[in-house]
Amino acid sequence: MGMTGFPTKRIDHGARLWLLGGWAAAVLLSAGCGGTASPPVARPVVPAAIEAPPVSIASEAREVIDRMATFFGATKSFSLRQVSTTTVSDEAAKKFAGEMEHVVRVERPNRLAVVLTGDQPGSGTVISDGQSLVIHQKQKDADRYESSPAPATLSQVVDNPHLRTMLGVGGADVVTKALLAEDPAAALLEGVQELSVAGPEEIDGSVCTHLVARSESGNWDLWVATGDEPVPMKFVPTIGQLFVGGRTVDLSSTVIFDQWRFDPDFEPADFAFVPGEGCEKVDSLSDFANQAQRERLAARPALHSTVGFPITPLSLVGVDGSRFDASMQQNKIVVLDFWASWCGPCRASLPVVAQVCKEYADKGIVFRAVNLKEDAETIRAFLQEEPIDAPVVMDPDGAAAMAYRVEAIPHTVIIGRDGIVEAVHVGASEGMEAKLRQQLDALLEGKSLAPKGGNSPRAEPI
Repeated sequence: MGMTGFPTKRIDHGARLWLLGGWAAAVLLSAGCGGTASPPVARPVVPAAIEAPPVSIASEAREVIDRMATFFGATKSFSLRQVSTTTVSDEAAKKFAGEMEHVVRVERPNRLAVVLTGDQPGSGTVISDGQSLVIHQKQKDADRYESSPAPATLSQVVDNPHLRTMLGVGGADVVTKALLAEDPAAALLEGVQELSVAGPEEIDGSVCTHLVARSESGNWDLWVATGDEPVPMKFVPTIGQLFVGGRTVDLSSTVIFDQWRFDPDFEPADFAFVPGEGCEKVDSLSDFANQAQRERLAARPALHSTVGFPITPLSLVGVDGSRFDASMQQNKIVVLDFWASWCGPCRASLPVVAQVCKEYADKGIVFRAVNLKEDAETIRAFLQEEPIDAPVVMDPDGAAAMAYRVEAIPHTVIIGRDGIVEAVHVGASEGMEAKLRQQLDALLEGKSLAPKGGNSPRAEPI
């Protein structure tokens, strides 16, 4: 799936990517590689130990989180509205601005309804009635839904990648997913390195405690009501910037939680999906999204904006604690594959890129799978399910993706020995294996893939 803007700082809790420009525009790729077909005998390299950053949770802040978690853990059913308002600093990104509304209805153990509407392109509905899970996406040129058996718990329902992306619109998912988790406090504090209390403030007539968090996946502020119902009232994530329209644009978002109802008498219609006229049922929404991505990529310029230009070598830490720095890339042909574990197109491209890079490793090709904004625990869990014979490094704040102008994934970058970007592949394609082999062979023969002098006439990012 594709995306026209990439946030450079704020990513959702647990380091999963959230999107602004329409919730059906989920992106990201996986790829892996490493080792050789017949590895030479060598002494094992022991990675340098990486010390975990200290965690500082103020006791009064922890009390607020625990009180909210206890309240929601004891609440069987509730409903609310989330209104996310996003602003941008430049007209180039105006399509990402506006107001989005989530209406959420919850009944444990596994009934959930989320309805998304608003100013940004696309709307959607996710409904688990306890028996079936329906995902509905309505775009400008498409109105489709899929149906599958409902998971047994709310946490499992939220694991659906379509719902995760939908909740991420506007940045409201950090709090919402925590409220649906089996352990709300643990979910909200995942990755938090520092949590403090800024003081009391009044939000919409309610006295709230203002919490300030510094997190691995992005900083945030949260206001929690101090009364008998300790509900979240306001949430402000630190988003960062987008690279769009050839320029860097600042974004900010504010989420307001209101219209709370606890233990309501839900009607059958509250967890029912009725397709409208012309709404098509399909086996897999992802299949249609992948095809749409291929069509978009086919209509774009042949060259990515970075092709033909020098690029700064990455300096990142591997999921195993090893380091990947400029010294390991000097005078080498480097292949980088930007990915994330939950991305469907990434899963399709992953084994292809991994196998090709493995075969070329003994020829001096350096490969790294650059994971976008997921924590080490999430990555390791994914690698246990789908083993990858490749070194994985982490881009926790998206800085590397910003530098390489990653706007959609799969995103594979081939860099020559001179540090010039020779080729970029965006998206999963059937011809990737043959193309990658052809390009690596050409570079090993001393040929150049990039046009001389860069590609400035076509330097607009795709």
